Amino acid sequence: MINRIIILGNGFDLSHKLKTKYSDFIENYYSQIRDSSWKDNFLEFVIPGHLFDNMNSLKEIMDNMSSSLGEFSIMHPEKNLHINRKPAILLHNHFFYEISRKIESNWVDIEIEYFNSLLKILDQPSTNSIYKDIKKLNNEIDSIAKKFEKYLAQNVNPEINLKFNDKTSKLFEDNLKQDSDSIEKFLKEFPESYAKTIRKDLEKMWKDKNNWSKFDETLILNFNYTNTAEKLYSDKLKNYKVINIHGTLNDIENPINLGFGDEMHKRYSDIEEKNENEYLRLMKSFAYTNTDNYRELFNFIEDKVFQVHIMGHSCGISDRTLLNAIFENKNCKSIKVFYHNYETKKVNSQSDNYSEIVRNISRHFNQKTLMRNKIVNKSLSKELPQLNI
Repeated sequence: MINRIIILGNGFDLSHKLKTKYSDFIENYYSQIRDSSWKDNFLEFVIPGHLFDNMNSLKEIMDNMSSSLGEFSIMHPEKNLHINRKPAILLHNHFFYEISRKIESNWVDIEIEYFNSLLKILDQPSTNSIYKDIKKLNNEIDSIAKKFEKYLAQNVNPEINLKFNDKTSKLFEDNLKQDSDSIEKFLKEFPESYAKTIRKDLEKMWKDKNNWSKFDETLILNFNYTNTAEKLYSDKLKNYKVINIHGTLNDIENPINLGFGDEMHKRYSDIEEKNENEYLRLMKSFAYTNTDNYRELFNFIEDKVFQVHIMGHSCGISDRTLLNAIFENKNCKSIKVFYHNYETKKVNSQSDNYSEIVRNISRHFNQKTLMRNKIVNKSLSKELPQLNI
């Protein structure tokens, strides 16, 4: 028959009401700051005796300080960001400060913000401090990754086993109902030319009632740092394996990988041509070489034909190189989107994100004809269930 790859993104964890967004992490960080004695490798206060009560963001803390201090200065250890004001906050991680400000007004993809910051440094007029500035940026990302890992391990992991969703569990089952409607609907998920091959395989399976499944093997390709699917739904799969492609919490052999993964970006060659390895240190493709994950993935997709199921992954450009390798592979016959149905319609009148994900998928194809032939239309796709608790 056929194999299956289930691609899991952060939307999968969010559908289980797990607080895995970067904004959740940032809110948790600021909620721990109770007074101006706070000091860590992100920031410290240089004013004594200032109390904070139920503050959950940088803005709330700054507004609280403004009400008593008036205008104040946020200082960088090496240069003053705001001049001629009373010193109040000393920054040790400027990137965390920037995303803290941005995330309050809009959703932020830290990995894209990192890449944009990297390009901004490379494009600065003076080249004297480029290496120093990029090394500092990379070290700041390392520091954020460590704190984010600790946050997930302490605040999210203990919650996973409480989040089982019966509706979601059905998406992992690989059984195919033995009725004509179910069979025909399944066949429509594939190009007509290949559907004929699947039909022949099904006809052979009809003779063996004990061997009736849509997929021979399932690969859970997990882009999250948590292991939600494996913990909750692995018993629904007869034959499966899991690849935690971005790492696993508290795993020295497969550490979490926070960086950028679009080697197809038009500016990527500019970075390579600088001939400085530090500039490439947080590109995901190099982190992949630290484990067998990438090799295992390619062994799987080269072994036999497969269908892709996308659950909670936006298919954004920060993972474009890897997703392109999967989607354009000759063995990839079908891509099925499990979309998020919004509770209320968005401003642009969209009631779900199916079209948004498909548009993102298109960016991973160099051959657009292949894309149109592989993506399962919306009428045959399914909603990703949301846990109601």
